[in-house]
Amino acid sequence: MEIRELADEIIETDVLVIGGGLAGCMAALQAKEHGVRVSVLEKAAIRRSGECGRGIDHYPIPHPYFTGIRAEEYGQMRASEFAGMVSKSLSIITAEESLKPLIVLEDIGVKIREEDGSVKIQPGRISLSSKSKDIGKGDFLLYRGADVKIKLAAALKERGVDIFDRTMLTALLVKDGSVKGATAVNVRNAKFIVFKAKTFVLSTGGIQRLYAYPSAPFPNHLFIGYTTPTNAGGGTAAAYRAGARLSNLEFVYIHTTTAGLPWGQLVNMGATVVNSKGEDLWEKYPHAREKYPLGGLYPTTNVAFMPNTSEAVIGRDVIYFDTSQITREKEWGGNIIYGNECPTFLGLMLARGGIKKEPVELKPWLTGLPRNLCGVLHDERGESSLKGLFVAGDVGGGLALYGATAAFAWGYRVGHFAAEDALQTQEYAFDKTLAKQVYDERQRVIGPLGLENGLNPLELEEVVRNLMRQNVGINKIEPRLKRTLEQLHVIKEEFIPCLSASNAHELMRVIEVKDIIDIAEIHTNASLIRTESRMAPAHFRIDYPEQDDSNWRKSIIIERAGGKMNYSLEEND
Repeated sequence: MEIRELADEIIETDVLVIGGGLAGCMAALQAKEHGVRVSVLEKAAIRRSGECGRGIDHYPIPHPYFTGIRAEEYGQMRASEFAGMVSKSLSIITAEESLKPLIVLEDIGVKIREEDGSVKIQPGRISLSSKSKDIGKGDFLLYRGADVKIKLAAALKERGVDIFDRTMLTALLVKDGSVKGATAVNVRNAKFIVFKAKTFVLSTGGIQRLYAYPSAPFPNHLFIGYTTPTNAGGGTAAAYRAGARLSNLEFVYIHTTTAGLPWGQLVNMGATVVNSKGEDLWEKYPHAREKYPLGGLYPTTNVAFMPNTSEAVIGRDVIYFDTSQITREKEWGGNIIYGNECPTFLGLMLARGGIKKEPVELKPWLTGLPRNLCGVLHDERGESSLKGLFVAGDVGGGLALYGATAAFAWGYRVGHFAAEDALQTQEYAFDKTLAKQVYDERQRVIGPLGLENGLNPLELEEVVRNLMRQNVGINKIEPRLKRTLEQLHVIKEEFIPCLSASNAHELMRVIEVKDIIDIAEIHTNASLIRTESRMAPAHFRIDYPEQDDSNWRKSIIIERAGGKMNYSLEEND
């Protein structure tokens, strides 16, 4: 069959940006500067989509005046924190490119400077393993980013970028190792759409729907998270199925929050972490601190797992943020942060009179896979192992945790490269091979729609995420990992064919849970392959509790070939 007979709509463009978060919007703006046709595909609504849809408060930057450190030094330092799992060259590029997007943000009306032209700087994440983190004057530029997505969306429309809201990527169409097209479904009317483009930018965010929030009932706990609940890992799963190489998917992302709220890092205001006796856990366990310096990739999380991950303090005691040392100046800085990125938390604090000098209970919990560290591998241009597919933001792998800075920096960078390559591509290359891929994908995607007496996708997602929490999670061990793979195989063979959707919204949930299951399988396999512990508790094997640099100071690269999952070990620069 011809593609026009299989698709409800066919869209032709030069650069297709898949995912309209910070990285995607910045990539689209920069690509449009080259005069090419640019389209943005977004599962939600671009005005408030992505991890920073609710706002963003800070921007880690390297600058000799603010931090006392140059971009190259900053990039090397950030990379060195991750035990050989990230690329120093890519980290340096992030640092070097980080200031350029600030000019774009100011141009579209985002307030970066204060009224007097100065900028506000706060000590941030300049050294993950240092308690004080005070080098120079700081590295967190505080700015007013509460409406940054609204302004980015307005800029895209003003400059003629075509925006496809409520439209979800389902697959990448590949021929001879090159991406030629993409399929998508509208999550409001179930229209099946084929996009033809010359180059593609994948910017669908991190993987945040692999573990459930523990303190809420079904189905709410599936959608409460430290980051946006829309990030089910669909872009990573689609890239994997298309043959792209993935990096570091064995690691988990653990965050400490105030009890009952999926946010609230009071440590940003100067709070310390104490046990029920008021003892500073950072000082109480110096040997454990040295052994597990990163602790879930945040030092604050580290203390919850002292003295070791299998017998953590959090399992035997109540842990608190000690707010007694928070000064009025630090509270003021914290209010700027929360007012721009987490206004709900700020509202609660202000309603009770601000930060009171009393302990606030904290909870560490799994929020998914580490952003930037885990994801689709790419080169210095931002191009993946699939020709024509560029990667920007949290969906990318092999980077230090730069967050919004990396999203803007790589979006800015790959937008130019994607546009330049598109200008050199003369025509769309679609043939019968690609038509067969479109046919197969339409059957996979639309098949569950209208199926009677089928399985609710949210119920299956609940099963999968509970399985991951109980058997994989933090304390991993071979028998449980192997059992998880067996159960995931059963789920794929016997339960996925039973999934049904009565409308387009439920169809979105079906597609999401299939992506989650693919990611769960990759994550479990990678966790089984790495027979050591590294950056514990981000990856902790009970049966291999020590770090083994002689054999494992390498990234596990996963890719799909011939319908099978293959892996290799590669050292980072």
